[in-house]
Amino acid sequence: MTFRRVFWKLVAAGLAAATLAWTTGFMRPATGGLDKAFSNGPVLVRILDRTGVIPVSDLPRFEQYLGWVMRESGVDLRFVFIPGSGGRPIETLATELMDELKIGGRTGQQRGVLLLYDLGARRLRVEVGYGLEGMFPDAFVNYLVQDHARLFFSSGDLSLGLRKMIQLLQHRIREAVLGSEFDPRVLARLAPLAHLSGGAGVSATVGFGDGAVSGPDPATDDGGSLFRAEDSPSGTYSRYLDWLSHWPLVSQADLLTPESRIYLSSFRISPAYAEFILLAEAGKPFRIVERGDLALLYFTGTPFVSPHFLVRRDGLWRMDIAAEVRNTHEHAGGEYTWAYHGSGDPYTLAFSDLLTTIKGYRRIRDGDNRALVIRGSY
Repeated sequence: MTFRRVFWKLVAAGLAAATLAWTTGFMRPATGGLDKAFSNGPVLVRILDRTGVIPVSDLPRFEQYLGWVMRESGVDLRFVFIPGSGGRPIETLATELMDELKIGGRTGQQRGVLLLYDLGARRLRVEVGYGLEGMFPDAFVNYLVQDHARLFFSSGDLSLGLRKMIQLLQHRIREAVLGSEFDPRVLARLAPLAHLSGGAGVSATVGFGDGAVSGPDPATDDGGSLFRAEDSPSGTYSRYLDWLSHWPLVSQADLLTPESRIYLSSFRISPAYAEFILLAEAGKPFRIVERGDLALLYFTGTPFVSPHFLVRRDGLWRMDIAAEVRNTHEHAGGEYTWAYHGSGDPYTLAFSDLLTTIKGYRRIRDGDNRALVIRGSY
């Protein structure tokens, strides 16, 4: 699931040391500086942590990135962490906070989402403003809570989990902007959900720091028999999608280049995120261009997924995830969500004629280059 998309570079940044700036190999702003709530007034606080579970050094990065989301889409994402609720239902608190903090209210459409976590009761609530219920139906929100948030909350690595959740929410926003509705039947096929109704939010008991996040599991690999490289780029890509749908991910899969296996071996990634990479690109039209022992796979049916790189060795094609991380960067807050940044490497030299620059972004000339509509400040 995805998100990639392949958005392995997003994963890479989320898994780097805590001191690594979010703008290094992660998401890059279309414009500099912190995004203000609106054209005037103070900087809007989007993360309220009364528990101390989020490192203080991470808070400015969260505020900055959520500001980019607001500028790009007009969707107001907020996160609140409290030590206890005094026995009051978390659903009631969430509703009151939506009103008290005017979450999404300034847009006039209640385009706001609140994630509220009660550390004492270990309860998580995601509240969705009425203007976004079609964008974030309960099926989608429950998917995030059950498959993603639960895993990272239990690991105690809340900062990493939130980074990924913001990415998942943003991708859903972007798809909705281009008219793509969320289909719960797709999720039901991947991971059966207990809750598929429409509505305005999902609550769940989610422990904090009582478990561990597992990552790709090389121990389950028998040399790549399930996920072997194929003799064509399209065949290997098909196996890659199969690989994403099996958990835990096998970092030593034969369809990956040796460099990519090393790169992925230490990742911690939730099943929800792996599925999201898959959902972002599975079924989307694409083209493949081969040049000697190199191939470039780019999408013509979604503007949100950056290209895949493949290399042929010993007659078999393998996914070069490491090259994806080097050659493409994700962006937030602008009209395009990724750009090509490779220079001087074998792939860039081989496919330079396919590249073009659109409004400052290097993209694939005949790929899907539909631009997002930037809502800006309201």
